[in-house]
Amino acid sequence: MLFPTLLALVPSFFPVQDKDHYERDCFHPGAEGFPHEREYPSYPAEIRRWPGSFILDDVTVDLTPAAEKVWRYMSFARFLWLLQKKQLWLARADLLGDPWEITLAGDQLQHVISRHPIAPLEEPHILRETAMERSERIVKMWRRRTYVNCWGASDHESHALWRIYCRSAEGIALQTTLAKLKKSVGNLPVYRVAYQVPGSIKQTPSLSDLVAKKRPMFAYEQEIRVVFFVDADDDKETIGQGVAWDPEKIVESIRVHPEADDSFIETATAVVEHYAPAMKGRVARSVMNEPPPF
Repeated sequence: MLFPTLLALVPSFFPVQDKDHYERDCFHPGAEGFPHEREYPSYPAEIRRWPGSFILDDVTVDLTPAAEKVWRYMSFARFLWLLQKKQLWLARADLLGDPWEITLAGDQLQHVISRHPIAPLEEPHILRETAMERSERIVKMWRRRTYVNCWGASDHESHALWRIYCRSAEGIALQTTLAKLKKSVGNLPVYRVAYQVPGSIKQTPSLSDLVAKKRPMFAYEQEIRVVFFVDADDDKETIGQGVAWDPEKIVESIRVHPEADDSFIETATAVVEHYAPAMKGRVARSVMNEPPPF
């Protein structure tokens, strides 16, 4: 497997007392080059890796149909930031609001613990981490080093997502297609989230596996997520990453909150005309604003 797994953290040939050595080996499989490229020569180099990030182990994930619509809901402040910076915002995984993001639990956790190596008899003096301690440390590290940008896959707007991600009537929803989204982020992976009980699959997970899983109660989101991984903790408390992103080339429609008044629609249109004039004609009221016949 090309991606780091929890199993890769526990082989007995690693010196357990050296945590930096563990993390270096885990997150830099090609410290002396990329040896996995020799094992998997059929994968193009541009798919195997991208600068500052990890090798993927599931690069062949099929996210068709490519014309599928995807939506991103946001506050007006976040929309303005996107237009000004021409960047897509990816939030750090441990700050997304769901404590079960990138979680090892249930049968999966027990499976990893059961594969924890026994301390060599000739080294009884070395203080070793327990399997639980090691799992907790690595999972927390993965959360700190993973950044996510969330979209909802749907043919239409979502009343629930308007309510959750736009706390006031001054909200915006961007709509594009899955194909355009994938193309717009280059080599960054794009995952369709699977909704299942945490730890229900008894196997050693990779980070890419855990980041694409959420609990069943979030299934209404039908989430597509863009993911960015960094291979070291930042000295600063980085809460997110900006990725170059040109909305004029990607966004097909800009929907204004269904409860927005005329003044907000005028403001949103003026802002778009100023920062992204090519999108002026794409601003429209939410279709949820349409009244019934009587």
